[in-house]
Amino acid sequence: MRINTITTETFAALRAYQIASEFRRRGVRVILGGFHPTLLPEEAEHFCDALALGEVENIWPEVIADLGRGQLKKVYKNPGSGLHNFKCNRAIFKNKHYLPVNLIETSRGCRFSCNFCSVRSFYGSEVYHRPVEEVVAEITRLNSSFVFFADDNIASHPDKAREIFRAIKPLKIKWASQASLTSATNPQFLDEMAESGCIAAVIGIESTNPATLQKMNKAWSNRLGEIDKLLQAYRQRGIMVYATFVFGYPHDTVNSISETVDFALAQKFFMANFNMLQPFPGTPIYEELRAQNRLIFPKWWIDQDYRWELAAFRPENMTPEELSQAVSKARQRFNSFSGIFRRAGDLSANFSSPFKALLFMAANLISRRDISKKTRMKPGFSNCELLTTRAELK
Repeated sequence: MRINTITTETFAALRAYQIASEFRRRGVRVILGGFHPTLLPEEAEHFCDALALGEVENIWPEVIADLGRGQLKKVYKNPGSGLHNFKCNRAIFKNKHYLPVNLIETSRGCRFSCNFCSVRSFYGSEVYHRPVEEVVAEITRLNSSFVFFADDNIASHPDKAREIFRAIKPLKIKWASQASLTSATNPQFLDEMAESGCIAAVIGIESTNPATLQKMNKAWSNRLGEIDKLLQAYRQRGIMVYATFVFGYPHDTVNSISETVDFALAQKFFMANFNMLQPFPGTPIYEELRAQNRLIFPKWWIDQDYRWELAAFRPENMTPEELSQAVSKARQRFNSFSGIFRRAGDLSANFSSPFKALLFMAANLISRRDISKKTRMKPGFSNCELLTTRAELK
């Protein structure tokens, strides 16, 4: 039995469906899995012979056994985490021209429930941790001096994070990861984080407006303290901050988006993402916008009239066009050459060592290029047909 497996998230869903359709035309059976099929199985089932829902590691032996018997089920669903006895075959990446960054997971999930984030919808309220000894063994096998921990929030459970920090400190590696702003509230935690080799942290600030954070279900961030002091705590330890922001909530305006860029430049962030609120299926904000009839592209991920730089919904205090233009200007201003050079002046973190300076310049130049490439990008390829009608997907 010939079989092809495709893992996809929402941005790549249409392209995954197109690839699946072509394989099925050739008589190859297809298994679809990943975030998007798990959140929208009733849509994904049109394009495959079987669905692998949730994390795949624990159900994969059953899938292989069923394939051997020629009895593939329609749905396989993982009830728990596959982070124990997790294995990664990195040989498949060889000569594929991926960025030279080694990705490692120490955990999956996040204890917070921001209403725009699909992580909670996928993993639920649990955070799953990988055995520390397995993490250390994988890093050792890599024989690399820099890794990116691809956790949703490496600081989600501080005690577990400290176990990792203490275990990897003797390895003398440099690392980066995603972390919540809570990691800056405990000086001892931040000390251990930096001493273990952390040089950069992706921090979801999302908004500087307390009312917006409340609306995001992120009011806990308002109770952490003065944001300037929290961000300074990272810089004092040489940790570069990659900040993310989300725009499109009721208190957001064209002026407030511009002021956020002023704030980001003044903070001299290593990098920053200025994102329009993207209504992902399965999230509370998607259901809210749909109930209010404010979705312009109800299924933007398969709508070929949609483009990456367009708002997929109608915000309250701007037009969709104003939101799109304001976010586009924010990206351009922050990533302009003048913006890059201004931020390079942070000698406490961004340019505190030759390695960080090189990483800073390379990452920012790549970001400039990627923003340009993504503009006017649409879902999928226009010349590929699906093995189902779009009417079936509505």
